[in-house]
Amino acid sequence: KHSQNKMSEIKLSYFNARGRAETARLLLAHAGVRYTDQRLASEQFASVKPRLPFGQLPTLKYEGELLCQSMSLARFLANEYGLAGRNSIENAQADEIVDAVNDMIAARVAVMQDSDDAKKSELMRKLLEETLPTGLGQLEARLVERGGQFFVGNNLTWADLHLYAFVDIFRSNNPEVLDGFPKIKNLTERIEELPNISKWLQSRPETVF
Repeated sequence: KHSQNKMSEIKLSYFNARGRAETARLLLAHAGVRYTDQRLASEQFASVKPRLPFGQLPTLKYEGELLCQSMSLARFLANEYGLAGRNSIENAQADEIVDAVNDMIAARVAVMQDSDDAKKSELMRKLLEETLPTGLGQLEARLVERGGQFFVGNNLTWADLHLYAFVDIFRSNNPEVLDGFPKIKNLTERIEELPNISKWLQSRPETVF
């Protein structure tokens, strides 16, 4: 199905950051696919922005087609490489987890973007003491309910990788973020041990976020 040696056919473009592209990179890594990992500096982005369909990154060039929007291209890759679930119920269960993770990402982004320092520190406190523990607690319960190994069908899906990408960024400043969520913590450890993921984590550029 896939000509994995045609590197030029797949190009993921983003900034030199994990950010909104890392779920796609994890999917490509796990699938063992060769691709071009294009990382644009801000001035390079400024020059291409007018030509991008939505004026934003990431984008994925796949066999001549340009796909946009981080979740659309991650979901596409999950479908391409067998990580979207095995039927429509599992597809929806994976989407549900991804949406729940995105709610936490949106809350974190709102904190980071606030320019008022006093307000920002109050928002960060609320994020760390209320929003995240609630969201992670709900995800922990869902994980237990679905067998405790993975979020969907006792198999790895893009939902697990998307949660991992979020936790991976967040714990650089808050290493204790998974204390109290043993099943999620165990899941992230098992993801890091997957051979292709492990290889990617060791070889990818080090970035702040």
